[in-house]
Amino acid sequence: MTHLTRRSLLLAGTSIPLALEATGLQGVGQPAEPECFELLTGRRLAATIESGRLALLPCGSLEYHGPHNPLGTDSLIISGIAERVAIRTNAVLLPVVNFTHCPAHTASFQGTLSVRPEVMTLYFEEILRSLTGAGFRRILVLNGHDGNIGPARGAISRVTAEVPAASILLVSWWETLPSDEMVKLDLFHQANGGHGHGGPLETSAVAAFHPNLVELDRARDLSPPPDFSAGFPYYLEKSAAEGWPGYSGLISEASAEKGKRIVAMSEDRIVELVQKWLEAPTLPGSW
Repeated sequence: MTHLTRRSLLLAGTSIPLALEATGLQGVGQPAEPECFELLTGRRLAATIESGRLALLPCGSLEYHGPHNPLGTDSLIISGIAERVAIRTNAVLLPVVNFTHCPAHTASFQGTLSVRPEVMTLYFEEILRSLTGAGFRRILVLNGHDGNIGPARGAISRVTAEVPAASILLVSWWETLPSDEMVKLDLFHQANGGHGHGGPLETSAVAAFHPNLVELDRARDLSPPPDFSAGFPYYLEKSAAEGWPGYSGLISEASAEKGKRIVAMSEDRIVELVQKWLEAPTLPGSW
């Protein structure tokens, strides 16, 4: 008799190819692959800048996400989403930023590589300054990691104040999936809809792109994290989380099929937001 583990079941559920054609995400006339910045020739870059195309900067991390997820979970998810968004918005795709700031409660885990937030702010500034210096005026920062939000917002504020006509949009993929809406979808039986560091929502998302890297049988289910806020956003950081194993939630509920659905929802909403942003150049920034 064949022994079935949660890992083998996860892999068995992902036999459908993740090609864009299979998910219905590739439209008529869209390229099969994004145009990557590092592959552009000097001549091609000049034409790209002149056409006013969008630059897309994905930001991830190298951070412990439990014994079942790869250390590059955030980078792998955001790279996958960024490729699809770049195709659909005709953006130039930049290499993912991997070395970033991680909060104190994950920084202590083996494998987490963290950069101080003030250094990251300066680093993001230099990246954005270089992009605007090259001629890009519209930049989408597509974020896959909570620790990037503060440094990225500070850098965006500084650079847009310096560069005339600069417009920079920051979007975190998981924030396109509000907890109350995820609860209604009934994919994960948690008060917050499956959200949480290394939890079933995030695990499903990385499995959608890389099912062979997720080892569900390595992690036990944990009590779902409490929803302190009744749905509104907040930020809590602690110097340590004694007894916390570095992930959260009902891991057994994760699957690649759920991840495909989650990723497609997030992608569609990001694309819609980008299109509205680009179509309204005279509107001010965040309200």
